[in-house]
Amino acid sequence: MTIAPPSPTAPARPRLRPVRYEPGPREAPVRTAVPATPPAPEPAASTARELVDAHHAVTRILRLALEVLDGRRSHLQLEAHFAPEPLRYWRAALRPRAPVRRGRMRLCLPRPGVAEVAVPCQIDGVVRALAARFERVDTRWCCTVVRLLGAPAPRRARRTSTRQQTR
Repeated sequence: MTIAPPSPTAPARPRLRPVRYEPGPREAPVRTAVPATPPAPEPAASTARELVDAHHAVTRILRLALEVLDGRRSHLQLEAHFAPEPLRYWRAALRPRAPVRRGRMRLCLPRPGVAEVAVPCQIDGVVRALAARFERVDTRWCCTVVRLLGAPAPRRARRTSTRQQTR
């Protein structure tokens, strides 16, 4: 097999240059000052697994909560997943006239066993934010704080018919 010499029109290949990594026999090693920075902690496999578990559980609980808000489910179904205070808050929320549309959920784990969630929701044509905090109790996730942020849609006054006004 013969190798053809490079043609003059072909682009030049880069040349490799030797790099000296160690000092020569009569040279002193060069010491550079390396700043002492602690290595960045790598997420443990358990943290990644907890994030996935929290995402699945919180998504299921929030879907259930929004169905309770719509009136499609009873508030009794939330008792196993909500602490008493957030359950009272959720029951007192105004019932929307149309089904709630849920946006993409943002979830973070500020520390092990705690998940914080933000979800945009369209309620009666107005986009509002749902913020919640979940804590792991034994093997399940429990909502400890929930807030529905943003101004609710204004309620229109009911018009009475002329027939009712004349009576």
